[in-house]
Amino acid sequence: MHPLFVLYSMEELFLRIMNRIHKEQRLLVIKRRIAVFSVILVGCVIAILPAFNMLKTAFTESGFMQFLSLLFSDFEVMVAYWQQFLPSLLESFPVLNLMAFLTVILGFLESAKYLTKDIKFIYGYR
Repeated sequence: MHPLFVLYSMEELFLRIMNRIHKEQRLLVIKRRIAVFSVILVGCVIAILPAFNMLKTAFTESGFMQFLSLLFSDFEVMVAYWQQFLPSLLESFPVLNLMAFLTVILGFLESAKYLTKDIKFIYGYR
């Protein structure tokens, strides 16, 4: 007999229909998640360059790079005055701009992770 013409009992047919409805609902949720994570991924890709430029500008404006260059150019002086040098180095570090840049990177990586997981689920689903 052809597989399309297989007769099922009422209970078995009901379970097969309910399972298929459940699978379609899960698939719909995953498709929505793919749309959301795709938008987040594109937003993070667009935001990476401005965030990096902000970070680069903050490093040059804060004087952190000049303090850091002292570490390599005048190491003996830095060792002699390390108690004054270290707080100055830490105070000039642009923490907020670094956090903004790392947040964009983290958003990119997390959305890419969930997006690939959901796409893999859809292609393995059928």
